[in-house]
Amino acid sequence: MEEKKFSLSGVFQKSKEYIDTRFKLIRLRLVERSSRLIASLIVDVVKTIFAVFVVFFLSLALGFYLGELLGSYSLGFLATAGIFILLIVLVSIFEPALERSFMNLSIKRFLQKWNDEIDEEDDKGKQD
Repeated sequence: MEEKKFSLSGVFQKSKEYIDTRFKLIRLRLVERSSRLIASLIVDVVKTIFAVFVVFFLSLALGFYLGELLGSYSLGFLATAGIFILLIVLVSIFEPALERSFMNLSIKRFLQKWNDEIDEEDDKGKQD
């Protein structure tokens, strides 16, 4: 049998390798989580841009429709602008509550994306 000798320098070397590996693992997890957050942000921005286009074209359609009903396209677009002004006033009135709701939603979504990897590891552990 081969005797294993205790080596203080070997312990320091293994400790250093362990710490280096842990730092690499932490860095990789941080990169993964931040890339997941950035990807989610990009998708949300693209969806928002598409939603703006939809609202724009629906506003045009509403303006033309109301214009035909009122007999003047100018009045139709004026009525559409009035609807948007009303919406702006309503948002201004309920701004604190809306802001709080959007903050809570953003925090939940951020933490959900941040913790996705942890949930995936938990699910893999339960399956084994």
